[in-house]
Amino acid sequence: MKEITLIAEKRIGTGKEASHKVRQAGNIPGVIYGPDVEPVAVAMNTNDLSNLIRREGRTNMLIDLNVSGEDAPRKVIIRELQRDPVTSSPKHIDLYQVSLKRKMNLAVGVHLIGVPDGVKNSGGILQQVRRQIEISCLPTAIPDKIEIDVSEMTIGDSFHVEDIELENVDIMTDKKLTIATVVPPTVIKSATEEAAEEGVEGEEGAEAAEGAEGEAKPEEGKAEEGKEAKPAEKKK
Repeated sequence: MKEITLIAEKRIGTGKEASHKVRQAGNIPGVIYGPDVEPVAVAMNTNDLSNLIRREGRTNMLIDLNVSGEDAPRKVIIRELQRDPVTSSPKHIDLYQVSLKRKMNLAVGVHLIGVPDGVKNSGGILQQVRRQIEISCLPTAIPDKIEIDVSEMTIGDSFHVEDIELENVDIMTDKKLTIATVVPPTVIKSATEEAAEEGVEGEEGAEAAEGAEGEAKPEEGKAEEGKEAKPAEKKK
């Protein structure tokens, strides 16, 4: 397992005003907590944190956090990362200090690799039903990622949670749940085709209505013929 490091500084003051000042300085406010650990307010460089997450592609990683004024790094994971709803920039971070001898539960992302045979040769569609699974493991056994090779899947095949193999990790998600499946191709009518069909139906309806009117006219004529003709009035 590779070593991931990050630097943080202890901060004084809490609340919105103090956090605002931290962000103005280009840092993100946060807190460290955990079992048998007194909460510690910290701040870290926002760019350093963003670059780390971008490089690793995840947040559920074991981090050696070097806190200013402390001799040894703390072993932490990112428990929660709050982001700005507009800019998506980090706003606040919760860091959980772990025990290396105690298992912990967390969610891990599932990534599909390869192109299924049923998609490539039969026109099927690959559907990823589940993108995360819950696991339990020691902090040192957290997998970097879970990759599933779907290249041999054909139409009708499914990959379930029970098909995942991980060392030193307990999978907590229901084993029968589906991760991915390859389904037959579906025919989707275009808007133009639907409009054309609606147009044909409309024309048929109009023709039928015209035909009904045309059939009614002779009956009206017969009714007129059935009436006795009135004699023309003589001019005086």
